[in-house]
Amino acid sequence: MKRFNRLILWVVLSGLAGIAAFAGYALSPLRTEHSKAYRIEVNRILHQASQQEGPAFPLMFNASDYSYIRSMSWMDKDAEPLAIQRFFDGSGVKDSEEYIVKPIYLDERLSGFLRFSYEDGSSYIRGNVVLIVILLLILAAVTGLLLYVRAQIIRPFHKIEKLPYELAKGHLNPGMKESKSRFFGKFIWGLDLLRQTLDTQRQTNHRLEKDRQTLVASLSHELKTPVAAIKLYSSALSDGLYESEAKQRDCARLIGQKAEQIEHLIASIITTSVSSLQEVEIQSSEFYIRDWLQRAVHNHKERLDLLKIRLEIGGYQNKLLLGDPDKLLEVLDNIIENAIKYGDGTRIGITFEEEDFRQLIRIENSGVPIMANELPYIFTSFWRGSNAGDKQGNGLGLFICKQLLQKMGGDIFVEASGRGMCFVLVLRY
Repeated sequence: MKRFNRLILWVVLSGLAGIAAFAGYALSPLRTEHSKAYRIEVNRILHQASQQEGPAFPLMFNASDYSYIRSMSWMDKDAEPLAIQRFFDGSGVKDSEEYIVKPIYLDERLSGFLRFSYEDGSSYIRGNVVLIVILLLILAAVTGLLLYVRAQIIRPFHKIEKLPYELAKGHLNPGMKESKSRFFGKFIWGLDLLRQTLDTQRQTNHRLEKDRQTLVASLSHELKTPVAAIKLYSSALSDGLYESEAKQRDCARLIGQKAEQIEHLIASIITTSVSSLQEVEIQSSEFYIRDWLQRAVHNHKERLDLLKIRLEIGGYQNKLLLGDPDKLLEVLDNIIENAIKYGDGTRIGITFEEEDFRQLIRIENSGVPIMANELPYIFTSFWRGSNAGDKQGNGLGLFICKQLLQKMGGDIFVEASGRGMCFVLVLRY
C-alpha cells in the first residue's frame, strides 16, 4: 500500500513538473513576440508599394519570401462599393488566418487598398493553452485511475492478503466484513465462507472424535461384564461344579451368548475406531424378500426359542427389493436386540405392507413403550430412553440403523402403542 501511495505521488509531481516546464516554454515572452512580428513585414511591403503602382505590385508578391505574411490582394479605390465592402470584410481569407487592410497613397493621392493575410501569434498561444489543458486533464485522469485502483483493488487485496496464511495456520476465528468491491466482493465472500466451512468442519471433527473416544471407552468398559461371566462359567466347568449334563449344557449355552455379545461389542469398537458411518460402503443390489427373511429367521430363531420369545412372520409377496441385504440384516439385528432387551419377552412380529410405491417392513415387540416425548430422540446418537435402566447399551444401535437405511435410499421411523413398540423400515423396490 505504501509503495502504491508513493507511486501516485510520484506520478502527480512528475506530471505537474512536466506540464509547468512546457507551459513556461510555450507561453514565455520570447515566444509571444511572434504575435507582433507580422507588422514588420507589413510595413516593409507598404514601403515598397508606395514606390510603384499599386495594382501591379501584388502580382510580384511571393509568400515564400516572408515568414508571417501568407497572401496579399489589391482593391482599387474606384471599385464598386459592394466589392470594397466585401474586401474589407475579409472575403477570400482563410478562417485560420488573420488579415489587415492598409490604404496605398501615390503622390499623396489614395490609389487603393492592400489586404494582408497573416498568421497571428495568438492562435499559437491558444493552441499551447489548449494543449496544456489537455495535458492537465490527462494527468487528472491518470491520477483518478490510480486512486480508483488503490480504492477498489489494492486496499481490498491488502485486507485479505494475510487471510490464506492465517487459514493455513488454522486461525479460523477472525471473520471478514462483507465487501461491495466489484473486483474482490465475491472473492472476499468466498474466502470468508471457506473460513466458516473449515471452522465448522473442525468443530464437527472435534465432536466426532470426542464421540468416538467416548464410545470406544464405553464399549471397552462393557466388555468387562461378559468376559467376567465367561471366565466364571468356564471356571465352573473346568472345576466340575456342574455334575448334571443338562446343567453343563446350560452353562455352555450361556458362554455362547456372552461370546456373541462380545462379538457385537468388538464389531462396534472396530466400526467407531477405524471409520465413521459416513464412510460405510453400501453394496446396493436386488434381492428377494423370501431369501433375505430366511437368513434373518435363521440368525435369530434358535436364540428366541431359548428365550421363549414367540417370533411371528406375517404374509408377504416375494418381491425384489433394492438395497444392501447384509446391511439390512444388521438393521434387523439391532432392532431385534432392542426388542429382546427392552420388550416383555413375549412376542416379536414381522409384517409387510406397501405404501406409495415403497415396501414397509414392520418389526413389533410387546411390552411397555417409551414415553411419547422421547420418541423424537430415539434415533439420536448416544441417546438412551428412560426405560433403559441398568441395561447395557451405548445408544448407537438405532442411530446406525437410520444412517444405513438412508444410505440405501430408504428410511426408518418408530411408532408406539399401548401394546409395545413398532419400528417401520422403508425400502425401495
